[in-house]
Amino acid sequence: METIYLSPEDDIVSICDRLNWVQGRPRVLLVLPAASPAEEPLLTSWLDLVRLRRCAAALRLEVGLVTRDGEVAAQARALGFPVFGNERDAASRLRRWWRGRREWRRPTRPGATVRLGEGGELKSLPDVADRREMYRRMAPRPSWQRWLWHYVAILLFFLTMALLVIAAAYTVPGATITFYPEVERVEVVRQIVADPQLESVSFSGASVPGRRLSVTVSWQAEVQTTGGADVPDAPARGTVVFVNRQDSPVTVPAGTRVSTSAGARQLFQTVEATEVPGVRGATAEAQVVAITPGPEGNVGANLINRVVGALAVQLDVRNLDPLTGGGVRRVAAVAEEDRERLRSQVLQHLQSMATAELEALLEPGEFLARDSLRLGDVLQETYSRFPGEQSERLALELRAEMEGTAVDASQANGLIYETLAEAIKPGYELVPESLQFRAGDVLGVDEQGRVTFDMIGEANVAATLALDEPLQAITGQQTDVAMAYLYERLPLRRYPEARVFPGWFGRIPYLPVRIQTEIAAVESP
Repeated sequence: METIYLSPEDDIVSICDRLNWVQGRPRVLLVLPAASPAEEPLLTSWLDLVRLRRCAAALRLEVGLVTRDGEVAAQARALGFPVFGNERDAASRLRRWWRGRREWRRPTRPGATVRLGEGGELKSLPDVADRREMYRRMAPRPSWQRWLWHYVAILLFFLTMALLVIAAAYTVPGATITFYPEVERVEVVRQIVADPQLESVSFSGASVPGRRLSVTVSWQAEVQTTGGADVPDAPARGTVVFVNRQDSPVTVPAGTRVSTSAGARQLFQTVEATEVPGVRGATAEAQVVAITPGPEGNVGANLINRVVGALAVQLDVRNLDPLTGGGVRRVAAVAEEDRERLRSQVLQHLQSMATAELEALLEPGEFLARDSLRLGDVLQETYSRFPGEQSERLALELRAEMEGTAVDASQANGLIYETLAEAIKPGYELVPESLQFRAGDVLGVDEQGRVTFDMIGEANVAATLALDEPLQAITGQQTDVAMAYLYERLPLRRYPEARVFPGWFGRIPYLPVRIQTEIAAVESP
């Protein structure tokens, strides 16, 4: 029991709110405070007590009052509330009130009036519903009536359970039937072309893409050169004349450069130092040699006319005679044919090496068409000399990717599946788990590297079972009779097996939804 002590500041709204917070205890005792002469006691209004009763009924609470106010006690008793003068009386008598309510008189009958307090006025009960509720709360039920309802509820529970068991025995039984359809073996052979140029399987052309294998190989070799080239042998030499343009002497040091100005510019340098006298127009001769050896230094008279460097403002220069002596000689050099011949030799070695390495990369079931080998990306191609360059030997280091076509028979599975599907007779279907594919003989390899070979496909085909009508026909039948009927109606290689549960039922369930079917794993015939 929950005890709530009210204060003078409480009203019917706050009292109902406090009742809403009561949890786990269906019985509440409200202790009203003693009102001072200047204050109005709590719950003196008939309407407040009616609202309290309805609030307690909505919350399924039994509410008792402790008050010394006679007017409040009279109205509360009229509405069916147990009222006590103090908490001690409430603690000793309230439990008996809620258990049997035998010590309290029944509320006033409908149509009567109630006197409120000593010498108070007579007040009629508010309405018929309130009077009915007060009577219900005051009237205790006899013990035999309470026990009767308990026994009736127990009896109804067991009757309901018995009906559920009987219904389950009729509708719940289930069965699982395993079927063994007829099986045949189908084998087909088809020619397939593995084309390295294809990117996807061609169903119309019966072609599959070849798998490209790639390895990186390198090889180095050298050959004797067969070409020739002219190389400079000696520089041109001659005499030049320096002319002074000033009145002071000029010293021309050894190594002073002079050049031509017309055509291809040729450079020459003095062999030794020369002194030019300090008179304007004075001359001095000096020996010069071409910086670049070869016939290019052989220039005609009066073609050398420029002084290179700071002396150009002091001196003029001329060659009165031609310069001669520049020549060439014939030596061995690299020819373009040498490069091609060497490259061909190296590629032959690379093919031999690549064939062995590519065959090592083949997976089970694959083969390599040797004629399909070709040169891929060249990663390094380094010659020791360029064409025309002087050398008696030419070396080549070649590092490249070599590619070949590997034929994988599994890529032709879709083509063989299509052929198998065409070979199935009506009323049968392929068993996916039994599909087997293998490559046959290689028929040839053409110049484009396309490989033609035989592809063989095998599979089991099982009879298609239409089960809707036969299952409808065997519902409720004995198990042996139902299995014989199914064996006669369906294309089966053996009697079906039925597992009925519960086992004592002995029949196929009456409801088709309780029949489950299984197709046994197909075995090779």
